[in-house]
Amino acid sequence: MAVAHADPVEIVANPSAASGSITEIDIKDMLYAPTTVKVKRGTIVRWKNIDEVAHNVQLRGGPAKGWDKAQGPMLSQNETYALQFNDAGTYKYICTPHSIAMKGEIVVE
Repeated sequence: MAVAHADPVEIVANPSAASGSITEIDIKDMLYAPTTVKVKRGTIVRWKNIDEVAHNVQLRGGPAKGWDKAQGPMLSQNETYALQFNDAGTYKYICTPHSIAMKGEIVVE
């Protein structure tokens, strides 16, 4: 019998020191680049804010919908945030203060 994990997504405590399978997303020019990424289960996705304006990552749909930690912290320039994706599915996310322009998607296979 397999042991279930508690959450479909886990916050990586020290994003800059994370190791293993990592996919990088830049936050630049009021966009996530790339906007959509495909990863395998267990992959860490790490966002780095290159803009001078603060941004965040808030999961809005998919297996993490309703997750109590869905909104990440505001990131100043050169700060990082990382999540490990444990469950397959499509995770949509936004930047809370810039949600009209800033949207992204993580597809976990």
